[in-house]
Amino acid sequence: MQSTSLHQTIQMQSFRIALRRMRFSLFIGLFILTFFLSAQERCGTKIPETTLFENWLQQKIQSKASQGRAFKTHATVYEIPVVVHIIEPPNGSLNISDARVLRQIEILNEDFRRTNADAINTPTVFLPVASDTEIQFTLAKQDPEGNPTNGIVRVQGSKNQYRPALDQDLIRSESYWPPANYLNIFVLDLQSFLGYASFPISDLPGVDNTSDDSIWDGVQVDYNYFGENPSASAFPSVGRTATHEIGHYLGLRHIWGDGGCGVDDFVTDTPIADDDNGGLSSPCTFPSDDNTVCSTDEMFQNYMDYTDDGCMNLFTTGQRDRMRTILENSPRRTSLLSSPALVEPARFSNDLAIQRVLSPNYAECDNLITPSLEVSNHGSNPITSYDLALSIGGSQVQSVNQITSLNIDETEVVAFSSEVIAETPTTVEFSISNVNGMADGNSLNDTRNIPLSQATAASLPFSEDFESDLNILGNNGANEPWEVATAPREVVTNKALKFKSFQSNTAFGEDTWIKTPIFDLSGINSAKLSFSYAYASTSATFWDGLAVKVSTDCGASFSDDFLFNSYGPNLATAASTDDTYIPQNTTEWRDTVFIITPSAFSDIVQFAFVGQNGGGNNIYIDNISIIQANLNARDISVLEVESPVLTCRNTTSVDFRVRNVGFEKITSFTYEYSSGGTTVTETASGLSLNSGVFQTVAIDVDLSDGDNDLSLTVTDVNGASDDDLSNNSTNFSVEKTLTTDSYPLLVDFETSNDWKVFSESSQKWTKTFVSDSWALYVDAFHPAEIGTQSWFISPSLDIGTLDSAGLAFKVSYAERTGFSDRLQVLMSVNCGESHPFEIFNASSDSLAITQSNSAWSPKSTSDWKEFKLDLKSSIVWNDEIRLAFVFTNGSGNNIFLDDIQVGIKPISVTENSFNIFPNPAISNFNVAFSLAERDDVVVQLMDISGKIIYTRRYKNVLDQVYDFSTVAEEGFYFVKITGKQINKIERLYIRR
Repeated sequence: MQSTSLHQTIQMQSFRIALRRMRFSLFIGLFILTFFLSAQERCGTKIPETTLFENWLQQKIQSKASQGRAFKTHATVYEIPVVVHIIEPPNGSLNISDARVLRQIEILNEDFRRTNADAINTPTVFLPVASDTEIQFTLAKQDPEGNPTNGIVRVQGSKNQYRPALDQDLIRSESYWPPANYLNIFVLDLQSFLGYASFPISDLPGVDNTSDDSIWDGVQVDYNYFGENPSASAFPSVGRTATHEIGHYLGLRHIWGDGGCGVDDFVTDTPIADDDNGGLSSPCTFPSDDNTVCSTDEMFQNYMDYTDDGCMNLFTTGQRDRMRTILENSPRRTSLLSSPALVEPARFSNDLAIQRVLSPNYAECDNLITPSLEVSNHGSNPITSYDLALSIGGSQVQSVNQITSLNIDETEVVAFSSEVIAETPTTVEFSISNVNGMADGNSLNDTRNIPLSQATAASLPFSEDFESDLNILGNNGANEPWEVATAPREVVTNKALKFKSFQSNTAFGEDTWIKTPIFDLSGINSAKLSFSYAYASTSATFWDGLAVKVSTDCGASFSDDFLFNSYGPNLATAASTDDTYIPQNTTEWRDTVFIITPSAFSDIVQFAFVGQNGGGNNIYIDNISIIQANLNARDISVLEVESPVLTCRNTTSVDFRVRNVGFEKITSFTYEYSSGGTTVTETASGLSLNSGVFQTVAIDVDLSDGDNDLSLTVTDVNGASDDDLSNNSTNFSVEKTLTTDSYPLLVDFETSNDWKVFSESSQKWTKTFVSDSWALYVDAFHPAEIGTQSWFISPSLDIGTLDSAGLAFKVSYAERTGFSDRLQVLMSVNCGESHPFEIFNASSDSLAITQSNSAWSPKSTSDWKEFKLDLKSSIVWNDEIRLAFVFTNGSGNNIFLDDIQVGIKPISVTENSFNIFPNPAISNFNVAFSLAERDDVVVQLMDISGKIIYTRRYKNVLDQVYDFSTVAEEGFYFVKITGKQINKIERLYIRR
């Protein structure tokens, strides 16, 4: 009976586990898949898998305790400023009132300060650890520009539903305040999740970053579960989704550790749990019959579980200490405690501000303008009346006494009557005087000037190098978003136009425009617009942007089709810096060229350079030039060919890119290319390529064994000969090789190997003797073409049945001031056709073991840095794996590479030895090897008397793990390993 009862108990527990996981579970590593489920999941927060964060955090906690500064109650209450972004969908409203927002903030403070009414429901067993975190929240009192705010932002979104991870960039672009000073809470329709939060792991010394944390920082809450909402579909919302997600934001993990009984949430006073308690709802009986697998006292009442809101009621002392440690040490969290958003800005009783000018534009072709602007009440009194004046050319032409009812922080638009501009250039000025029958209390935001350009169109050529008087229009000057500043290029005294995103007086995310004169292109078949730009991001925020737009209606409007549009890291031309950016030399500038044809636009055009303030760093523009291009009618240019340099395929896919550099639209072109020793002729038709437009064409090329020197030529354009054949051909090469290498492998350059070197320049990976051994290096110290790459590519790797592996290698490199090189490790799973998996990406500061402005060469073993990487199990593994070490030359310093090892996912094994684990073993045990060179080994399992139970033989062993079965009888056994390099016996205990 006892046996049967025990068996039934185990069955019931297993059934409960399965049932709970079926009805409501979320495995973090696969959370993106659940976007397509019809039911909402509780939380989509991505918890880091690395132990680096936990090591860092525990060291901080222990350091505080060792210094006698242990955590205590009645400590300083930490206050966090909050901005709530309500993103309304295009198809309606979320119906989130200000009162509901205020109630959600109250709920957060009740939960984090343990003043929540349902704290009386905390089970007696947990009362000793239930804690007031002494953390509270307040709606921001001032916006990023120092203006008064109620901390609630309402914007019109572009989508009805958002996906937390995949739409982060979009959400950020629609509404976002700097995360160093604000906890951003986004309220929106999350489609499949109740909430999502960024984990505080970025910017910590020695801790891996995650990509989403570097893009955005904040909390997302589905609108149904923000604040109190008794009609929410999954359960009545009491506002605890925000409590749960802010717990993640401050470093808390799910209470069950996102695993089972053996997985930790790294908080000592939360009991172990096998899984979440999702679906557990009122009456919230404790202990639950659903939580007896790991412990009879699972803490399902904790805010970091998945229970319904009505069952949650506590944080623990350990969770409190963890969150406070994050606030005291994590860079983007500790800055919140001194945020200016916590301080009420000085409000004047009567303060009306000019928010923005809607009309006129900086350039007007029509002499008739209709001025209008937007004003905002920044004062502490409602505004019932104000006087607004309009001046043109320094003379007042209109005044308005506006009778209104403008509450605090509200805005309204004011329009003046149309005015005829007698002559240009001139200036249009708006000014506020009396507010509520008296002088405006704050004169700093009472005026705004708009310079107007010549109404007639200018002719080409046009150039602006910013060394003398400006030929462009917009807000520029010492107190404006744009200013002319020193920006070294060929000479240190070079001048350029600077967009001051680093210390801008424009609002975060605001666009500011600089415009060229209006040009008349009639009688010209084509024109060429060129300019140079320089930019470096900061480590915290890097989404500043630069765009170039075109107007064809004399500046009245600008097309949504950009000539140029780049943001953040794609815009960067230099290494990131947290200091104000100033370019150092020509290597930090990038040139770009665009072809303009009247047939594609119009005879009258104007160009605008648009800077977007992302709170990051300065953007520089120089040498704007617009000249007549004198293009040929039919002219196509073959720009580049994208092909693998190494493959094992008989046929490879090649993309070639062409550009219409003539002024006639291209509808078709004929090209020929070599394939398998023959020439193939084909035609690309059905095109519509205006001047300056690119086109990519894909072809399949047959290959012979060995090197294949190939060519491609465009012969005809639109059925006739190309007017200029000098730019119609290109040559490229592809090597076909069937060479393979077995897994594991070691490349130490002491002997020959089958890896291949490819480079687009003479500065490429080269074998050299250094530090008493051979290594691979690239000379990047001497001047080279910036951005050229050198590839070191492996043969196809036979990895057998393994689904993951480990990669280790050593690098010796010294950072050179003002320059940035880059090393990547890429993986191909199609024999080298493409390398889509980036395993490693490090720039100079991450690679370097020191700094040196002299040509670098290692002198000893201490001059090397070792990197160990996990080749992720998510990759589709096959017998066509190739690895590539890719060095991108920034003309920085020499780089050395040695001791490339591909083996098992790293397991601690003494060199030239083996390790047995687990020990004791139950049904299976493993033997991990780490040998200096390949060896044939014999593994034998023997009993205590020396009797051999079984023998296994393995060839070419280097760095592998092998799995073995145990035997039925419990006791001590011996594992004997024999080979050329090793002859050793280890004891193993088998447990039953």
